[in-house]
Amino acid sequence: MAVTAKRNNMRLIAIVLGEEEGKVRNQETAELLDYGFNLYEVTTIKKKGDVLGNITIDKADTEEIEIVALRDVTVLKKQSDKDKEYKSEVRLNDLNLPIQKNEVIGSLIVKDDLGNKIDEVEITVLTDIKKDNFLKIFLKVLKSMIIGELF
Repeated sequence: MAVTAKRNNMRLIAIVLGEEEGKVRNQETAELLDYGFNLYEVTTIKKKGDVLGNITIDKADTEEIEIVALRDVTVLKKQSDKDKEYKSEVRLNDLNLPIQKNEVIGSLIVKDDLGNKIDEVEITVLTDIKKDNFLKIFLKVLKSMIIGELF
């Protein structure tokens, strides 16, 4: 008998083999699911759409580009465990302008305090990013040269 159940954003699967009586199978399946739900929980580290940080892309029409996760970043842990600190690393793909909103531009890798990979989530940008025209690029370069000479 194979059964699945979902509670508090966590789905479990229980499989019981070798029991001939349906009543015993049902009882053992319920006990397995209760055991799992009572001992473990899913914790959300980052929610879908939360701003993870900013990046800059040369020749983009926007100076600071906000990046977000395409789905929730979650961790399965024992309920008795203390809250841990998780480290995250952003890996960007080779980016070519223009970039459309919700286009995958890389991934967010979440690791525990021992460096073990916990989750990997695709990331995107919040708005469409276009390539700057020649005049705007020229003005940015000129501005950075003038500011650089002043300081």
